[in-house]
Amino acid sequence: MPADHPLLDDQPPFADHLGLRILSARPDRVEGEMRVSPHLINRNGTLHGGAVMGMADHLGGLGAFMNIASSESTATVESKTNFFRAIPAGDLLHGVAVLLHGGRQTMVWQTTLTRSDGKMAAMVTQTQIVLRDPKF
Repeated sequence: MPADHPLLDDQPPFADHLGLRILSARPDRVEGEMRVSPHLINRNGTLHGGAVMGMADHLGGLGAFMNIASSESTATVESKTNFFRAIPAGDLLHGVAVLLHGGRQTMVWQTTLTRSDGKMAAMVTQTQIVLRDPKF
């Protein structure tokens, strides 16, 4: 996807709330980053697990969206997260979502989330369903 593609800057409010910035997006790979800001930390002073999952879900969902027709929609129907390390406040979390399976009805995306020290913090695998009648 060209660096000036509208999808790179036109993200929904939830992504803006997270502070998620899309770095690149192709139909088989989406990359983004998110600063761990004070409104996203948990009681331990580290990034809330829900924010980690939200980032991964958004990256995989964006990738799925890039693979469907304009008359279709997509939704997450399954998501599994493995947490490996805490992500400290102020850190810059980097995420790469790759397409593992691109079927007619479902897509499976795997997102690797890495801290700024290069250590993997989490791995998320999600299944997206293709909705051919998006009037749900």
